[in-house]
Amino acid sequence: MIDIFSGSVEETMIIRNLLESKNIQVFLTNQLMASIEPIAVSSGGFNAVTLKINEVDFEKAKKILEDYNKGNLSLE
Repeated sequence: MIDIFSGSVEETMIIRNLLESKNIQVFLTNQLMASIEPIAVSSGGFNAVTLKINEVDFEKAKKILEDYNKGNLSLE
């Protein structure tokens, strides 16, 4: 397992959905903490929600994140 993204609950869920739409299995850490104490879960901060993926999906996921950061969102 490798960390691919860490950030706010909202953005993490967007990225999770993008990755899963491309058949990449995603695992979350600190999701429960975000529900209990959302103020402590900030973008890249203490107890941020982290997405983990299998190492074999890293290159594919990296490309999806690069496209997301550039605003190139396509569900094709």
